[in-house]
Amino acid sequence: MTALYPWLEPHLASIGEMLGRDRVPHALLLSGQPGMGKTAFAGAIAQLLLCEDRTPDHAPCGQCPGCIQFQAGSHPDFFSVRPEEDSSVIKVDAIRALGEKLVLASHRGGYKVTLLAPAEAMNLNAANSLLKTLEEPSDNTVLVLICTCPARLPATIRSRCQQLRITAPRAAPGKAWLADQLDEGQDAGLYLHLADGAPLEALRLAQAGVVEARREQFQSLLQVLDGRIDPLALAVTWSKDESLQPIHWLRDWLMDLLRIGMTGQTDRIRSVDLQDALAAMATRLDSRALFRQLEHINRTLRITDGILNRQLMTEDILLAWAAQE
Repeated sequence: MTALYPWLEPHLASIGEMLGRDRVPHALLLSGQPGMGKTAFAGAIAQLLLCEDRTPDHAPCGQCPGCIQFQAGSHPDFFSVRPEEDSSVIKVDAIRALGEKLVLASHRGGYKVTLLAPAEAMNLNAANSLLKTLEEPSDNTVLVLICTCPARLPATIRSRCQQLRITAPRAAPGKAWLADQLDEGQDAGLYLHLADGAPLEALRLAQAGVVEARREQFQSLLQVLDGRIDPLALAVTWSKDESLQPIHWLRDWLMDLLRIGMTGQTDRIRSVDLQDALAAMATRLDSRALFRQLEHINRTLRITDGILNRQLMTEDILLAWAAQE
């Protein structure tokens, strides 16, 4: 059995205790920020429920036919519902097909388990169809819904699930795990801070060389302020990033600049690796202009849907940045 991330083990133990008391809810809603391991945790729940020879402390044995089939991806009582490859939406047909499977008897005489992710990808018809399954669950059926933002789900769905939010682990277990994954010289504490405490997101940032890329983009913004880089030329580079990551970084820096401007301190900012440069920049810029630009970026990011011209949007943002002084 693959070891679970250490910060998730207490949560799995709680599910094991529910199982031991025969109090497992028919629907679980797992939520939390990206990078917390929600999908891995949902998989561990599924294996626990499908195990046919659990240990005395209610953990999966990892060796029974149920565990072996689950690990091989061939367990007949395990179902996964996700958006189709060419879509970002979970459609009603997928939920109806799931419902038809769940009303059948279990192949191995135990639980039937479904993982649905991301739950907020369901369209309205799909959510309404799932609601029927939640209102009339079949015996020994457990649905595990995974989402980042429960508020994006209909209240009728949320109210029929037992909710479990996976929060950032205390510094010690998350930092120790991350330090073991990083190369020598990489600062686990810094990456965790940038990832809001989510260890898997911190690891992704480290592997992608994000710290170095952020610092390069920050220097570019300084050069725009100093008139050494044309904002339109920088916009050409930034707009090539389909995820708009530089714009998201700029938003983070604007919030840090405002925090510094309001408090005069840098101990509560996110970009701790740039705190001296941000503190110096904050003395140059007007807080009202920073607020206006932050609001503009937030509005722009809310309406970005792929049809927006990224280069024109980025030019607009960087021209506003260059005009601050």
